[in-house]
Amino acid sequence: MKSFWFVIIIVAAVGIGYFVLKNPAHNAGTVTLGVIAGTTGDYAAAGEGYVNGFELARGEWNKSHQLQFADITEDDGFNAQKGVAAYAKLKSVDKVDAYAVLSSFTIDAIANDLRKEGKPVALGFEQSIPAEDDNIVQVLPAARPIQKALGQYLKELGYKRPVVVVSNNTSVYQNFYAGFVDGFGIGVLKEDLASDPVAFRSVALKVKADNPDVIVFYADPPSGALTTREIIKDFSGHLPQLAFDQSIESGIADYQQVFGNSLQQLNGTIIALSKNDFTDAFRQAYQAKYKNAAPFGSDMGYNSFMLLALTYDRSQTKWVQNMKTVHFTGADGDVSFDGVGLRVPNIYFGKLKNGQVVLAN
Repeated sequence: MKSFWFVIIIVAAVGIGYFVLKNPAHNAGTVTLGVIAGTTGDYAAAGEGYVNGFELARGEWNKSHQLQFADITEDDGFNAQKGVAAYAKLKSVDKVDAYAVLSSFTIDAIANDLRKEGKPVALGFEQSIPAEDDNIVQVLPAARPIQKALGQYLKELGYKRPVVVVSNNTSVYQNFYAGFVDGFGIGVLKEDLASDPVAFRSVALKVKADNPDVIVFYADPPSGALTTREIIKDFSGHLPQLAFDQSIESGIADYQQVFGNSLQQLNGTIIALSKNDFTDAFRQAYQAKYKNAAPFGSDMGYNSFMLLALTYDRSQTKWVQNMKTVHFTGADGDVSFDGVGLRVPNIYFGKLKNGQVVLAN
């Protein structure tokens, strides 16, 4: 009987050992990171860029450090429901040590659970609610400070009657609006915008009646483009100054589709943005590995990995603390964070010219 149980124990031990060796996420001395990014769907290009940037950084790190990192990637398709399922798997089945999450949709859906779990989280895009002093640290430069700066900038330029058009399909833009009001102060009028063709016309008429001297847009690019076209028609040659956040740059294709050969009507539009150009080293490394130029999102993936790797500590509390105080050169330059885990932005103002942002001197 003793020999029987001895054989069973040996077989079990061999089986467990085989699982560990075959699954690098469970090797001794390896830290496992759970990545949630949309590699399918309408925004798959950004998700693929994010994952590629993450993998580039992980490969570079593992070649030169004794501490090794593995990752398990789940596709959320930029869909909150899929994101919740991805998180559940990474948490309960894969039992990862930390997370890297790209989309606003997913982080909004799982943020409370992540806070309860307490493990470090490197976030790509913005949360829709104001950031808290928690375990979620955002590698995309914080947008609200940029919008506050835009409010201050327009006030300094002498504008007195701003009207702000705000998409109501996500609280992200409501947060941007709040930042603008912080910067400009009293006297701001707001027009909420629904993603509905009837609403585009209705909002344009309301903006005209408001008699603004500057119109600010915090709107998803498809809705923003169509509403802007309606507003331009109504002001017929006496258009107030226009101003946008950086989403017009990433969504310029929507404006080009709506305006066509008349895109120059938007020339002179003020753009508030955080300018972080890819470093030469990152461009070259990405090109060498993937044989393509580094795309949008790849910098966030690279920076997310480096944020988690550079600050690692066996204590997840200390790991999170380290994330908020780290200062390093990432894929797009200097990376540091404020007290609530938002990346400090480099704020610039530019103007739109034929679909391109030209920085102010």
